[in-house]
Amino acid sequence: MVVIMNPILTTDMASIEKENSSFSYTIKTQKTINQAVEDITASLKEVGFGVLGTLNFKEILQKKGLDYKDEYRLLEVCNPSAAKQVLESNPEIGLLLPCTIAIYQKNNENFISLAKPTSLLANIKDRRLDKFGEEMEQKLVQAMQKVK
Repeated sequence: MVVIMNPILTTDMASIEKENSSFSYTIKTQKTINQAVEDITASLKEVGFGVLGTLNFKEILQKKGLDYKDEYRLLEVCNPSAAKQVLESNPEIGLLLPCTIAIYQKNNENFISLAKPTSLLANIKDRRLDKFGEEMEQKLVQAMQKVK
């Protein structure tokens, strides 16, 4: 069991992973981190998404003087027409955008993980968005499956 000690928050990682199972969709990949980023970027284009930006947490943390040994990239991904549609429906939904896909190392294995749009949209009390979230999630999962 891994326990993170933080003066503000003390958390048991096993309980987080259990709680987050409905929040995220994660697959293991045999690809390198760089190859997975390149391939998911191409696969996302095929389903109407683009990568707005990539955060390299290993580099960011090292620049702040923190030692972080594993690779961790967070891709901010967007389907422009879908974003326009939800923003016109409710501008506050912009707080949940863009969608995020993480590509990271854990215990010497590489993973691709999606913050599930259906889980994020469950926080909004507008059931009209359920089908929309399902459609976006299906496309993102499809893109991930293609590159694993």
